[in-house]
Amino acid sequence: MRFTGLATLAVVALCACGGDGGGGGPQASSIALSAGDNQVAAAGAALPESLAVIVRDNAGTALPGVAVTWSVTAGGGTVSPTTRTSDAGGIAKTRRTLGPNAGTQTARATVASLTPVNFSAVSQIQGAVNIANATTGLLTDTVLATKAESLDVLVTDQNAAPKQGVAVLWASTGGTVSGNNVATGVTGHSKVGYTYGTTAGAQTATATVTGLVGSPVTITFAATAGTATNIVKTTGDGGTSAPSSQVNYTVTARDAHNNPKQSVTIDWAVATGGGSITPAQNTTGATGTATAQRTLGSGTGDQTATATASALTGPPQVTFTTTAQIITPIDIADNSFSPSDVTIPLHSVVRWSWTGANTHNVTFTAATGVPADIGNRTSGAVDRTFDTAGTFQFRCTIHPTTMTGSVTVN
Repeated sequence: MRFTGLATLAVVALCACGGDGGGGGPQASSIALSAGDNQVAAAGAALPESLAVIVRDNAGTALPGVAVTWSVTAGGGTVSPTTRTSDAGGIAKTRRTLGPNAGTQTARATVASLTPVNFSAVSQIQGAVNIANATTGLLTDTVLATKAESLDVLVTDQNAAPKQGVAVLWASTGGTVSGNNVATGVTGHSKVGYTYGTTAGAQTATATVTGLVGSPVTITFAATAGTATNIVKTTGDGGTSAPSSQVNYTVTARDAHNNPKQSVTIDWAVATGGGSITPAQNTTGATGTATAQRTLGSGTGDQTATATASALTGPPQVTFTTTAQIITPIDIADNSFSPSDVTIPLHSVVRWSWTGANTHNVTFTAATGVPADIGNRTSGAVDRTFDTAGTFQFRCTIHPTTMTGSVTVN
């Protein structure tokens, strides 16, 4: 009789055992949310109520002894424990600690292949969840202008209700804001004034509440140049070219802060040396520049032209100088000078132009009045002016036996 009683107890125990695997006892058939969904707490804090699920068998009866796995699915933070066995009422619980940022954060309870249960919670920072740009008005103005309307952001909770007293950090790149730490008012708005900086182009302001959804808010401005105050020579001045040849002159109009200024009228004129310049008038483009083409006169020596912006308050005129000189060309092909020997007038120019693929140089034999050597190169052109009479020998030191020449100056 004693043996029979022990066997009977073993059978009863086996039949009563729950679980999610095989065996002859009741099996987990469903898992459902029991408690803890849709809670609200501060970022980084533990939710006030545990997350809980209930496990049931095929008959809908609460099932104890089933292992439930818990995990974080969005927002960061933790669940503890990550595995919990259902109790006598089929309930398994865990504690959820939220991640560091505001917004919706989720966790999940899983039993084997059953459909999991998802939990959602709202994480708040200073009682808020969202920050959004509420700035109105134009975002383009001249440098150093003050924006008529304030920069504005709106801070709200998960229900879009405005939140008062949230500290908003303001900063700017390029311009300045009137305050750096401005709390939201009763309507949830934080506002500051904005003054454009001195440099034309893109400028930004930011409003930050670290961790809120939408933070930082970035507001982008376009600063334009102020009134033009001067023009400066950009390219073309001080060069050398052959008589009657064409050269280009470029000026840039600028404001008091050195920003290029568009739509400034430039008048061009020949001053000395004859020749012509065209157009006689144009306006500066988007980069603040205007260009004219000068045709030099037929003589040699310095020839000048002027660019005038008569409407400016600063220096309205600049003068370009080009020295007209006779230029004698020598082409440097692959392993040859062409021509190799030239005769030129005193104070004139020889221009060596690299036209082949190989590397060559122009190295002069030492002599009184000899110009500087020209180093190794494969392309481009280099001028040398000869201000001393005589004959000057040159060669390529890479090909010294096949590449030689001379310049005779009369």
